Amino acid sequence: MSYPKTIREVLPTRRDLLQFGGLGLAGAAAHGLWPLRVSASTGSKVTPRGNARNVIFYEISGAISHVDCFDFKENPDTQKDFDVRTLKNGVHLSHFLFPRTEKVMDKVALLRSLRTHEQVHFRGQYYVQTGRQMNFAFAKEIPAIGSVIAAELDGRRRESDTFPTYISFNLEKGAAGALATGFLPPRFSVFDLIPEQALKGMALDQKAIELVEERWRLLDALRKTEAGRVAGYGIEMKTYENFSETAHRLISDARWPAAFQVTEDDKKRYGNTSVGVSCALARNVLKQDAGTHYIHICHPGWDHHGQIWDRSASSHHYKLIQEFDPAFASLLEDLAATPSKATPGKTMLDETLVVAMSEFGRTPGPLNHLKGRDHYHPCFPAMFAGAGVKGGLVLGATNKDGTAHTETGWNRKEQPRIENVVATMYSALGIDWTKSVHNLPSGRTYTYVDPLGANGFVPTDEIATIYG
Repeated sequence: MSYPKTIREVLPTRRDLLQFGGLGLAGAAAHGLWPLRVSASTGSKVTPRGNARNVIFYEISGAISHVDCFDFKENPDTQKDFDVRTLKNGVHLSHFLFPRTEKVMDKVALLRSLRTHEQVHFRGQYYVQTGRQMNFAFAKEIPAIGSVIAAELDGRRRESDTFPTYISFNLEKGAAGALATGFLPPRFSVFDLIPEQALKGMALDQKAIELVEERWRLLDALRKTEAGRVAGYGIEMKTYENFSETAHRLISDARWPAAFQVTEDDKKRYGNTSVGVSCALARNVLKQDAGTHYIHICHPGWDHHGQIWDRSASSHHYKLIQEFDPAFASLLEDLAATPSKATPGKTMLDETLVVAMSEFGRTPGPLNHLKGRDHYHPCFPAMFAGAGVKGGLVLGATNKDGTAHTETGWNRKEQPRIENVVATMYSALGIDWTKSVHNLPSGRTYTYVDPLGANGFVPTDEIATIYG
């Protein structure tokens, strides 16, 4: 048997890596390597909960029709096959559409009164990824939420942690793509994976590993010899070296290929779909306990302005819900059934906050002239589970048509917004969301959760009511 003799024969090419996924480096500000001046808000009295080791954010990208699903309202175009039933907590849910999710709603706190200031997909999904409105004047400086988390948790990483802190699935298929690290160093970037490609193989055989280690030893010796000269190349070279070191540690760790083993039973339970595999892989990655603590799962395609319930269309809500239902339910079931490696006596769901939501809702009432629903920002729902969330809670309410809120669902008269979802995730991970960074390249101040929203002051509280 002959073995490869060159690195080119052993390691995937750049083209191959792009098939697996990639880092969200495009547009990253080539700054951020100086010491950042970070401080908590003056007079801040917030106490981050620190009740979660991990967060999984499930983005229903393109917007699910809330009045047909998680804030069900009888309307002129309610489909006859929905078979809507009333759950123990009073929530009305289609048994036909959500037979699996129906069984895990006792683990979920449902908030029905979110509001957003965005009604366009690109801006709305940017808002979801960054927790703030888009301003093109300094958008290049703004990091994704996951990158902020990666930077904040960097000091908690153990020597054995080789997995990226921030991993995503299919973000590149969303309207906003995988956003960059902004003013933060590129090493805090997302590692965005295409699940179908990731399943095709992440492992090297023993001979290949030995060859990689030998080449790495030679490269390390060369780096030390050339250290003085290379130091003058600046940030770009340092970033490249950080990326190389991370990649080397990752491909040398047997837990990495193990995380990408999805069984036929998994595919059957989660659904053999892109999002089903993504959810199974998210479970696997966290189960390895190898350094990943924030996972963003993007489920694209929900933008049904026309033919929303037309089975003959190429895409419709029936199809997307059939993908969502087994994937989301299986994720919660498996996290709840899997013991934590880090905390004896706890499950992975006990230490993982799961959030599922769209970037906005869809128009209530009758369908439009294309038999679809358009974008709707005044109210839409989000679901929370795990990490101490009180399952079965129903928070906030809308009127009989689902056109406006009647209860906010938390301890404010204003409706909660995406900023508050972000604060909730930061708090769960033990991050003070009132922190500000003062020395951005533009001279502006970046606040983790910005109180100055699109239309004035936005309360930046976490949504504490999800915990009962």
